[in-house]
Amino acid sequence: MKLFLDTNVIIASVTDEPERGETATELLNADHDFHTSLINIMELRTELAKKKRIESDRVEEIEREVVRGVNLLVPDASDVMEANKIQRETLLYPLDAFIFACAQERDAEVVSFDSEILSNGGTHPDELV
Repeated sequence: MKLFLDTNVIIASVTDEPERGETATELLNADHDFHTSLINIMELRTELAKKKRIESDRVEEIEREVVRGVNLLVPDASDVMEANKIQRETLLYPLDAFIFACAQERDAEVVSFDSEILSNGGTHPDELV
């Protein structure tokens, strides 16, 4: 199954968040075709360094591990245009609309813990483990 990972799923796994970490790790250890975007990797880096206060060397190590385990989408203008269309129709936050646009390009299911993404067609990790 093709799955497009929202940043919060990756963060839950690498930081072992209570209640979410185990589910996220189980999902990421399963046999799926994982995708994410360069924008998600950038968000991951910021979240780990600023919010989770993880040392920069460890953040870089985590980033390398994640990139090795997923198909990385480097967005182009068509992804931005599709995200704009999705955002206009749904009023999702721009990054969330972008995630859906990237997932559509890969014919992948969006996986997230985010309630707004879930209410717009995303899939909760619990449904996949």
